[in-house]
Amino acid sequence: MRDQNKAREENTPCIIGVDLLGSDIPPSDLLESILSYSGQLKSDVRLILFGTSSLFAGIPPSPHGNILFHVVEEIITMQDAPLTAIRSKRNSSLCIGISLLKKGELHAFISAGNTGALIACAKIVLPELPNVQRPALMTLLPTQKNEIAVLDVGANTTYKSEHLVQFATIGAVYQKSRGTPLPKVGLLNIGSEAKKGTVELQEAYDKLLQLSQAKNPSFAFAGNIEGRDVFHGDIDVLVTDGFTGNVFLKTAEGIAGVILEELNNPLIQECSPATKEIFAEMRQRLHYAEYPGAILCGIDGIVIKCHGNSNAQSLISSITVATRLIHHHFLDHIREALKKN
Repeated sequence: MRDQNKAREENTPCIIGVDLLGSDIPPSDLLESILSYSGQLKSDVRLILFGTSSLFAGIPPSPHGNILFHVVEEIITMQDAPLTAIRSKRNSSLCIGISLLKKGELHAFISAGNTGALIACAKIVLPELPNVQRPALMTLLPTQKNEIAVLDVGANTTYKSEHLVQFATIGAVYQKSRGTPLPKVGLLNIGSEAKKGTVELQEAYDKLLQLSQAKNPSFAFAGNIEGRDVFHGDIDVLVTDGFTGNVFLKTAEGIAGVILEELNNPLIQECSPATKEIFAEMRQRLHYAEYPGAILCGIDGIVIKCHGNSNAQSLISSITVATRLIHHHFLDHIREALKKN
């Protein structure tokens, strides 16, 4: 029965919208890379690329028949005020993509454009999942062991304990989709003791502990985690509020950037082949621009936000993630998990 369910999930058709506009990377570069990648797409996956008529001019149809072009008239830039942009540029790639997602003509939408506009448009157009009080942005970070899911990393600047509990549930469902049977959840705090942090963090600690001790829990609770211990990789999900999470994420990216710059030191070239191989692996793991984008969780639709300066590999990785989430019926699993809370 398990194999039958897996086969059924993998046969679920996937129509994924990819926004080529509004990021710091030239749309032509993103288009070229995705077209080159099209031959590696699974047979049940089709991409709809959003761009201008000039971007698609002279581009022949995909030889594999799995890529379509959707021409739009307007572009929301990084400099645009989010709410003003989604109201005044309704024919933009971002707004049309979210609209098609609501209509069911897309199963997922990926963009590296204006973060605020994407979140605002998704919150306005798409309904929230039942029992969800706050959507959250979730991203993956590398550790010494496995990649951990971190949320929220920027969708909310204020929070209550129940929001953090929901974030934990959503993060656990996501890690289960990646093959972790019982994800370990940690709560980002200033100390490991149960009574550390704000009142809301203390309440969240008690609620997470209670849920983890229930019959057939959705996750195991590892307690409070200090920032310096996160990258040991002893947890699968890190829960925090959007303000703290965004600062944590940007700090981690900044440190990774410094390390990457050091790895480009000419002296590295004088190392042994084995050492060079280790450094090459470190570059790949630390290069956040190549990681899949952050998932906007808690809304009734799969929306993935890539870094504005992400390269094409990030979009391709996000396509892979979106495909897995569709096959895994990610939104349905979140609905079921939230009912337990």
